[in-house]
Amino acid sequence: MSFDLGDPVPLSITITDDQGAPANAGNVALTITLPDGTLETHDPVASSSTGVYDFNYATVQAGLHRVRWLATGANACAITDVIDVEPAEGAPFISLVDTKEHLRKNQIVTEDDEALRRFVGAACQVIADRMGHVTPTTVVADRSARRGVVVLPERPVISVTSVVTLPGGAAVLAADALAGTPGWTLENAEGVMSVPATHGLVRVTYRAGRSPLPPNFRLAALDLVKHLWQGSQHNQAGGRPALGDSDAISAGFGRPYALPYRVSELLGLKRDQERDQLYVG
Repeated sequence: MSFDLGDPVPLSITITDDQGAPANAGNVALTITLPDGTLETHDPVASSSTGVYDFNYATVQAGLHRVRWLATGANACAITDVIDVEPAEGAPFISLVDTKEHLRKNQIVTEDDEALRRFVGAACQVIADRMGHVTPTTVVADRSARRGVVVLPERPVISVTSVVTLPGGAAVLAADALAGTPGWTLENAEGVMSVPATHGLVRVTYRAGRSPLPPNFRLAALDLVKHLWQGSQHNQAGGRPALGDSDAISAGFGRPYALPYRVSELLGLKRDQERDQLYVG
């Protein structure tokens, strides 16, 4: 299950005896391995009721956390689980409210909300994997200036915040003077920046993404969530979506697309593929 950075995560286990009835252990310890490898240990964890041990963990890092409960003494056992914490930046770029409206779901009914959030996150990531950053994100990149040109790795580029030389970290130019200054202008959103040829390795801090959000990206994400969500649900006959749906099934194979044709067109991917085919031909 995914949580937002800063969320308190309710962790809980129920320990049972040989007969399957809730029963306390001699001692229960909780160890959480954070994404950076550091360990957070809570020992002992008190039971809130017979056999039930609860702990509210306040998240401080984004990423996958490994959770391990270890009960020793009476009713000894070990339980391992994971929790995923979403970063504050690079979050999904469509809202749950808009998603439920697109799916024609009742906004008041919340039973599918957490599942929908996972689909929203997956759909937005699929689009970002193909199109580059969508939500504005701060990127720090160490790059070599070759013939006065630095190519930034994460695109598209919105603005450059600062540039410093390496080693040493001396500022090459004030951030507020960076844009529009001859020799230090950001040439285009493809991440090509001209710099004085005398500088070698530089550290560039910049913002990558799209602002404002292009409406075709928003609609593409909503359509992709709809496609993925409907593909995960059983139809009235108890099966999967029927073959022959041109938007969901790949031609000739009867296999569902992860990225349907309509979404590809909204993102301009089909246009780019057709253009490349013309060049090849």
